[in-house]
Amino acid sequence: MENKRSVIDYKNKKLTIIEKEENSKITIDLPLAIGHIERNLEICAGCRTCEAVCSLSHEEVVSPSFARTWIIDHILEGRRIEGITCKQCKDAPCFYACPVGAFYVDKKTGARVIDEEKCIGCQACIRACHQYPNSAIRFDPIKKRALKCDLCNGEPLCVKYCPEAALKLVKEST
Repeated sequence: MENKRSVIDYKNKKLTIIEKEENSKITIDLPLAIGHIERNLEICAGCRTCEAVCSLSHEEVVSPSFARTWIIDHILEGRRIEGITCKQCKDAPCFYACPVGAFYVDKKTGARVIDEEKCIGCQACIRACHQYPNSAIRFDPIKKRALKCDLCNGEPLCVKYCPEAALKLVKEST
């Protein structure tokens, strides 16, 4: 009986899959995403419409806990709002941190997406995010899986429905 074991190794910002038995390596450069969502904090009202439409479209429930973009309202600091959105990083440490390969690159948008069926809920991607401890990836404690922006098939609903137009999809340049 063969005893192959695949390991994901993060070196030089590339994905290296090592087949331990055969010692073969595959290295992949990730393509750029079509863009990422930016929030203009000067005009963001903190209304949380972005959270509502995001959670409703992905989870069929309105709950900030299940939104893939959100705000942190530091009300005790004079209502300072901090916006959390995924930057769809080129080097994507979250992608490489996943021990089970639950991440993939969406063919249409280039977004780094989590296959929720494969996700084991270890939260390695959350800790690997450049924005940690305010990671752009959330953890669903009910379904025990990570949640991350997938750019809504190229037309982010949070951008479309923001009443203040505080969110925009910033196109990536090559």
